Amino acid sequence: MAFRNIDLDENIMLKNKIPLLIENKDWLNLFGDINDKNIQYIKEELTELVEKQRELERDSKNFQKEKLHAMKMILGISDAVNNENKIGTLGLLDEYKEKIENINEELDKITFQLETVPQKIKELNFNLLKVTVSYGYKELKDKEKKLKAVTDELETIRERLQVLINEKYDYEEFINATYLFLHGMLGNEEMEKLDEEILE
Repeated sequence: MAFRNIDLDENIMLKNKIPLLIENKDWLNLFGDINDKNIQYIKEELTELVEKQRELERDSKNFQKEKLHAMKMILGISDAVNNENKIGTLGLLDEYKEKIENINEELDKITFQLETVPQKIKELNFNLLKVTVSYGYKELKDKEKKLKAVTDELETIRERLQVLINEKYDYEEFINATYLFLHGMLGNEEMEKLDEEILE
């Protein structure tokens, strides 16, 4: 994946308390759905990794519950064997011991992954910040150019509108002054007759 490398200090993440961007409302509003392959690529990678971390955390909790249940079963079976001489339950004891060993192996794998995933998330979030800054500045420059063009066009329209308003005022003033003059010279009756003959 190629993107213009932005020189940002990694410490900015801690110093400015930059959140996980894919879960930040402002970032999502501004950049969440933009059509930029670099941002979308890292966003997808980061989303998958965060989901993986949550899945690992859920699995860890579930295995912890299973382990606790197995330990309680071992205690119960041991009590039955030792105090009630129920030797037939020794096979169950071995089953639950094996189950705990398997759970411990799974928990070790999960713990290892949970130790490495947060650093990967941090790195991806930092890379997402860099491509966001790169894209943001490119868009800022582009939008500033467009804003200037729109502002210039608005100024031209405003000037043209002022000319038209002045023309309208001049026409209205001429029409009113002419009517007043003619009405004063000819009178109301003659004006009505001429209005019907000439204007219709």
